[in-house]
Amino acid sequence: MYWVVLMEIRALIVDALNSAERARSISPPKSVIEISALRWELYASLQNLLDALAMIVSDLRLRRPSSYADLGVVLYDAGLIDEETRENIKLIAVTRNILAHAYRRLGSEDLDRIVKDILSKVEDVAKNVEKLVSEKNIDPEPIPLTNIERIAKVFEKNNVILAYLYGSRARGTEREDSDYDIAVLFGKADVSVVDEIRLAMEIARELGVSSDKIDIVALDKADPLLKMRILREGVPIYERPQGFRTRWEREEYLEILRQMDLYEIYIGSRPRSTEQRKNRELEDH
Repeated sequence: MYWVVLMEIRALIVDALNSAERARSISPPKSVIEISALRWELYASLQNLLDALAMIVSDLRLRRPSSYADLGVVLYDAGLIDEETRENIKLIAVTRNILAHAYRRLGSEDLDRIVKDILSKVEDVAKNVEKLVSEKNIDPEPIPLTNIERIAKVFEKNNVILAYLYGSRARGTEREDSDYDIAVLFGKADVSVVDEIRLAMEIARELGVSSDKIDIVALDKADPLLKMRILREGVPIYERPQGFRTRWEREEYLEILRQMDLYEIYIGSRPRSTEQRKNRELEDH
C-alpha cells in the first residue's frame, strides 16, 4: 500500500514539473493560442503540486485546512518543512487562485512574470516534497483498536464501507451518558433515514445501550462542512476493504478544497450592499 500511495504523489509532482517545463518553453507567448496554452500549463503545474501537498496532509492525518494556502502552515507546524517552503507554498496557492479566477485579466506580460517569478518556487517546493515523501512513511495509519470494534459485524451485515467515531467520545471528553456519534459510508446513492435508524438500533443492541444514545449520520449524503469535521476529528473504527479509507479521505478532502474555492468565488462576486460600497469607498480614500 505504501508504494501505491508514494507513486500517486510522485506522479503529481512529476506532472507539476513537466507543466512548468512546458510553460517555460512557450514564454513569452506570441499569439492568443500560446497565451491560452501558457495559462493552462501554469495552472496545471501549480494545481498538481498543491494536490500532492493536500494528499500528504490527508494521508498523514494532519489537521486538514479548508484552503490551499494553509497547507504549508500545517506541514510547517508538523515540523516537515522549513519556513521558506511554507511561504513558497502560500505564494503558489495565491498565484493558482489568480490563474483560476482572474484569467481573463491576465495578459502575456502577467503570465511571463509568473513564469519568471513563481516557477522556480514550484521547483523548490517539489524538490522538498519529493524528499519528504522519500523520508517520511506516507502510509495510512492502521485503524486503532477501541472498545467499539466489536460492532464490526454489525457494520459488515449492513454493508457499511467506512465508519468513524466523532464528538466527545472520539476526543476522550465523554461523560458516562454521552451519545455515540458515528459517521458511516454505505457507498450507495439511495441511503435513507431508515438505513440510519436500523443501523443505530443494531449497534445499540450490540453495545448494550439505549438506542437513543446512538447517533448515526450517513456520509453518503452529508454536506461538506460535516465531512470536513469528520476528516478533522473523526476516529476511524471500521473500513472494508482495507486501504479504502485513505483513498476516500483524499478524494473528499480535495473535493472540499475545490468547493470552498468555488464558495469564495461566489461570495466575492455577490453585489455589495450600499453600506458595504460606502465602506469600500471610504477605505479607498
